[in-house]
Amino acid sequence: MKDEFDSHDFIQLYACAFPLSYLDTLWEYDGNATTANSQIAQHVADMCNELGISKGEDVYSKNIRGNVTPCKLWTKIA
Repeated sequence: MKDEFDSHDFIQLYACAFPLSYLDTLWEYDGNATTANSQIAQHVADMCNELGISKGEDVYSKNIRGNVTPCKLWTKIA
């Protein structure tokens, strides 16, 4: 990940790097991508200290479906 990224960037990378895990998460939420992606983003927020990142402001970017929606901006901690 870049030094600054948003939750949509993370979810896109996660889905590409771990497709079976991502599909399992979708399955867990009956194919509801919005809920599944929210859970992944929440997990990032819960693990931010362990991941060495800090939560920033709300931003708008394209989600995995190509729709522009709000999400969190993250910054790597040096």
